[in-house]
Amino acid sequence: MQKKVLFFPGRICVMFRKGPLGFLLQEPSKEARRIKDDPTLQDKSAPMREDIVRQNALTVVRQRGGDVSDRKEVLGDYILQFGKYKGKPFRWLLENDVGYTMYLIKNLQKEEASGIPMAEGHSKDSLLSFVNYALSFEEIQSLLTYEASGEGVVAASSEDDQLVGFGSRAKNTWKEIWDSRADGYADFIMRKSCVPGTRMYKLQQYLRKRQQSASASTPVASRAPAKPLVMDDDEELERAMLNISPSKLQVQSFAVPAAVAVAAIPGVSPGAKTGF
Repeated sequence: MQKKVLFFPGRICVMFRKGPLGFLLQEPSKEARRIKDDPTLQDKSAPMREDIVRQNALTVVRQRGGDVSDRKEVLGDYILQFGKYKGKPFRWLLENDVGYTMYLIKNLQKEEASGIPMAEGHSKDSLLSFVNYALSFEEIQSLLTYEASGEGVVAASSEDDQLVGFGSRAKNTWKEIWDSRADGYADFIMRKSCVPGTRMYKLQQYLRKRQQSASASTPVASRAPAKPLVMDDDEELERAMLNISPSKLQVQSFAVPAAVAVAAIPGVSPGAKTGF
């Protein structure tokens, strides 16, 4: 008997934003930045129950001709019930703000490790579902592995030759950024509030180290207290992070993948299909 092949014309896959070297871009897209910076564009309605979110997602997938048996595709149409991107589909967040996605994953890992008793809530259910969804992609797993293995491991002798990897100066080396600091770009990077582990953060540490070496013979002016990270400025999310159920954390572990050599980082490839 010949196996029937099913075709789903409405299937949608995540389209990650990538830089010139093929790495995932972690900074927010223009659309995401506009929402983060304008509170009037943010959804302030009460969070919905997960079963309602799921039914709505199944309806969306079915209406466009997608595969309702594909768990990843259905989760992509779950609507976020927390944070400044509340009201946007899970898929949209992966396509528009990978940096925020990494922030959510790492904070959930910290909460899991703390063992602090936490309460239930629809926002928390949504957060857990989104993290599960994000971790099902090889691209996100590879980025977690890269950051876990690469942070603070780059040899000093090779730091000068590291590529920036983001923005308009993506193809410049760290040393070229330092040597051309008169144009103001290096100073701009050093004054930014960066998320630890990102390319900008690592470049920032390199530039600050070079600056300290250059000014070692002169008194260092006292620094003003550092501004809190932009990603941390999300009160609703913070409340969600402080109210995660321990029972749900026992169901799913969010451990950082084992470190691998930076040179062995796999290329970005589509996430594998998984069924219910």
